[in-house]
Amino acid sequence: MFKKKDPNLERLKNLLSKIEDAESPVGWEKVASPSVGGLTDLGFSKQGPYLLVISSQGRGLFNCDTGERVSRDYEEYGDWFNDRSLICKGIGPVESELIQTCGIHGGGLPHSGVSGESIEVHAPNWPKYDLYFCSEYKSALIEGHASFCKKIESEHLRAYGFSWCGNYLVSAIGSDFNLWKKL
Repeated sequence: MFKKKDPNLERLKNLLSKIEDAESPVGWEKVASPSVGGLTDLGFSKQGPYLLVISSQGRGLFNCDTGERVSRDYEEYGDWFNDRSLICKGIGPVESELIQTCGIHGGGLPHSGVSGESIEVHAPNWPKYDLYFCSEYKSALIEGHASFCKKIESEHLRAYGFSWCGNYLVSAIGSDFNLWKKL
């Protein structure tokens, strides 16, 4: 059966095709892209520059300034993670903190930073998702804003968002994550 092209989808694809790919947005630096097999959820600490990553093999804590893993727990199951309330007990330097998470169990991180930047996810070529970083209160879906936006990821995203302070950004799939910091 012949399927008619959707003019709105074609307009969306055309609009998004004008946005350049970039390793890092202007004013940001990619600090890490570590492999984490079985990555399920993650969350930013509110007490320091840390990202907690939960996988099928336990928890890892990463320093957001260096990308270095600073703590590791190999315990696969425990009362340290509640996948219904999306709260995980921290490890290492943030062991006393309960960290809000997002990932396959739900939840979400902030989609905007403190300086007018934002991230948007669009999937005109579903099931692949594209992550766009836009500056100066711009949007990837508005004609004329392409020069203010960059496509920084194209994958089946599991989790993404800004840290609570707005100085860090993460995107994750089931096998790794990318971490950026504001310069």
